[in-house]
Amino acid sequence: MNSPRLVTHAGLTLNLSQIKCFKLNGFTSFGKKNILVVEFKTRYDFIQHPETGKFEKQEYNEHTEIEFPDHETAKVYRDEWEEIWQDYLDEQS
Repeated sequence: MNSPRLVTHAGLTLNLSQIKCFKLNGFTSFGKKNILVVEFKTRYDFIQHPETGKFEKQEYNEHTEIEFPDHETAKVYRDEWEEIWQDYLDEQS
């Protein structure tokens, strides 16, 4: 398991140990454009059902989206975040 580490870059603070991937939407005809998406690892929680009293497993697949003025700017920030994340992963191994 990787140690938690908070990093702030480009106005966004992330826990590097929870990142699953970075995605950049380059297709302007499919919804939003120039969006950098940070997907986080799936996390689980157990919630008690109010009627049965039994605990039920809940799965959360969360992400964060950041909009940029153009594709090139979004690409630069994605590349910078990937470099920060890779340095962190290299330190963990």
